[in-house]
Amino acid sequence: MRYLASLVLGLVLTATTFAQEHPPVAIRWWGQGMVSIETYWNLTVVIDPYNDKIGYEVPELTADLVLVTHEHGDHNNVEAIQAEPAVRRGLDGTGKVREINIYLDRFANSDGTEIWGNTKADSAKQTEHSVFVRSISAWHDDAQGAKRGAVAMFLIEVDGVSILHCGDLGQSKLTDEQVQTLGKIDVMLLPVGGVYTIDGNSAWDIIKQVNPRIVVPIHYKTDKLKIPLEPVDKFVEHMPAGWELDKVSHNTLAVTAQADDAEEKHQLVVLDYKPWQPTGELSELIEKMDAACKASQKVFAPLSANQMSWQPPNGTHTPRWNTEHMMGRQLGFFSQIYAAIDPDSFAHINLNPAQMPADYKAAHPDWDGAEEARQMERANAYVRRFAYLLDGVDLDKPAPGSRWTLRRLLMQMDRHFGEHTSNVEKKFELEGWPAE
Repeated sequence: MRYLASLVLGLVLTATTFAQEHPPVAIRWWGQGMVSIETYWNLTVVIDPYNDKIGYEVPELTADLVLVTHEHGDHNNVEAIQAEPAVRRGLDGTGKVREINIYLDRFANSDGTEIWGNTKADSAKQTEHSVFVRSISAWHDDAQGAKRGAVAMFLIEVDGVSILHCGDLGQSKLTDEQVQTLGKIDVMLLPVGGVYTIDGNSAWDIIKQVNPRIVVPIHYKTDKLKIPLEPVDKFVEHMPAGWELDKVSHNTLAVTAQADDAEEKHQLVVLDYKPWQPTGELSELIEKMDAACKASQKVFAPLSANQMSWQPPNGTHTPRWNTEHMMGRQLGFFSQIYAAIDPDSFAHINLNPAQMPADYKAAHPDWDGAEEARQMERANAYVRRFAYLLDGVDLDKPAPGSRWTLRRLLMQMDRHFGEHTSNVEKKFELEGWPAE
């Protein structure tokens, strides 16, 4: 029994460590084939944005990269995406699938994102948070494109998670070459509405070929969609034995990388196209925390790396410690709550630095103030991105896995940003503050 208990504890600790090293990726379904993928590094990829003619209200989204699987109006409304994203279209001018084999990243101390090819010459650019994108040629029908042409599938890999967006796949069966190219897939975003794509029966045949860990159905009839597709129910009815069904009341799925030796499980996740939004007091408290974080970022963003690391003569902390501490506390407290609510997808992330000036070692001593501000933004985005987990949590009782109530924690975060930022602003008046 003692050996068994030690073995179980070891497996739990291994799984926890793995989850800590691989924070969750957020996958959001907005209806039809439109999906956004949001990473821990706060990079966003949007696939197949639709227009306002199909029934859905076009969401206001920003992105770093937009992917288009094919040039139909309900899949290629790239103008709707804000922030001037890079765009990669799956089809070329002749209607053939364009070869796309790229990486996307935003490097430290850099304002903008960079895209580069998957070549040996550029392999050194890849970081642990780079997003890999590859196009895979497929058909929009089951007649090798004779009826509806070609369509690109997109394979996206980030934070240890592989995601396949199948576009408007019409093949009733994938070729051996397609399956081999895909490799191991964690999440498969698969059209199931029939008529213009595969139907519910063929979808499960495709799933059997790919063997993904999670399937998210897309491109099917909802109460908003005007296009005559089949509802998702027919697809769900054919779910094989051994699969777990999870119907979600919002549009977000958190997915974490899985260790190679993890137990194989299969999950069908049916998302709603509507995003979760906080209401009432919870909404007000989150907005105040969000505003305080943004106000703090504005103070630190103009500072140089030298100013961020300046050691005040009065023995207090450097400005850099304050940013790391504010970010670390927010991320630590909320990830702890999220991990208690959904331990399969989340782990406690502890990036809080040592409290005493003499013990402190900067996590990133070369980062300038703008990058430290982006790190604060990344932590705050993580909290907001997965805040649907707070739905139904009592504001005035200790939150799951925490000694804090949600009300006290959110109010404390609001104060925390203000207090530490004010402390740093006072350092600007001290003797020896560097000019740059």
